[in-house]
Amino acid sequence: MPFPAPPLQPYGNRHGGSGVRAWAITGDTLSVEFVDGAVYDYRRQDIGPRLFTAACAAARAGRGLSSCISRHLRERYAARYADRTAWATHHRRTSAPTTRRR
Repeated sequence: MPFPAPPLQPYGNRHGGSGVRAWAITGDTLSVEFVDGAVYDYRRQDIGPRLFTAACAAARAGRGLSSCISRHLRERYAARYADRTAWATHHRRTSAPTTRRR
């Protein structure tokens, strides 16, 4: 039985005018929905732990995420989805989530 995709949280947009609408952090992936409806996945392994941590902190704070993406991440996304529905369909799990050991 499929598990639902993690919910996208509304972005705080503390300064107004951000291109980011919503976000979600699932394990080592930050998903960002932009105002045009597209959703991008940024993975820790693709952008590095320092930038991943900074982007996640900006998402949680509700400020600076759009700037972080445009300045540092640009085209380093792991996947792009046309809209939230396509993103959710892709992120549905077909089996129970597993815990990764380190």
